[in-house]
Amino acid sequence: MKKLTALLLLVSSLLVGCESMSPTECKVADWGRVGHADGTRGESDRRIADYTEDCGKVGVVPNAQLYRYGWDQGIVNFCTPANGWREGIAGNSGKASVCQGQAGYPGFARYLDAGLQVHNTQSQMQRNARESERLQRRLEESKSDEEKKNIRNELRHIDREQFRLRNQLTQQQMLGP
Repeated sequence: MKKLTALLLLVSSLLVGCESMSPTECKVADWGRVGHADGTRGESDRRIADYTEDCGKVGVVPNAQLYRYGWDQGIVNFCTPANGWREGIAGNSGKASVCQGQAGYPGFARYLDAGLQVHNTQSQMQRNARESERLQRRLEESKSDEEKKNIRNELRHIDREQFRLRNQLTQQQMLGP
């Protein structure tokens, strides 16, 4: 019985987490401010559909016109070179679509791409570091001289690659806003 109760609590908490807005928030929402906040965070303007569905359950119809007006004001704050850079470094390429058609899109997209290059370089360096650790363990366990020689060659190759990537990363980071 305790397991069932715990499971029900977990499932209900997950379902609540799926709501875009609580019933209380729906009833007191300033839809212009909600739209502005969503735009400033780079959320899609289609998020109003989530609010319409969730708030409709408690009899509240969001004011889509006010929401859109606020969103239009907020998205200007998001579509900047600095946010493009930040999103790119985090590996979030999906936010580019919300800025398409916005005045700040060219700068956002340029720095998003530059940030994504930094992200990709850092990811490759992390993969190389994991591979180097794996090879180090193999080297310690290896019995044959030939196998040790091959592993050392692979490790040297990774070291050279890491050196190249560190230089590349330094150059890429200079391209930030």
